[in-house]
Amino acid sequence: MRVALRSDERDALMRLSRSERRDPRAQAAMLIRRALENAGYLKNESMTDAERDAEGVNHAATN
Repeated sequence: MRVALRSDERDALMRLSRSERRDPRAQAAMLIRRALENAGYLKNESMTDAERDAEGVNHAATN
């Protein structure tokens, strides 16, 4: 899946991912997951599980 971002959104995502030392794709996945949990579309997971999911995206991106 691809998500189109405006340049200001992309820049903000890049700054956030750098500040949290996370791959931008993993950061975007985590943000989307949190938004879906907050909206009630997904069951709320612990931070550890969400971070593990984001790391999985990061590892897949580097392989």
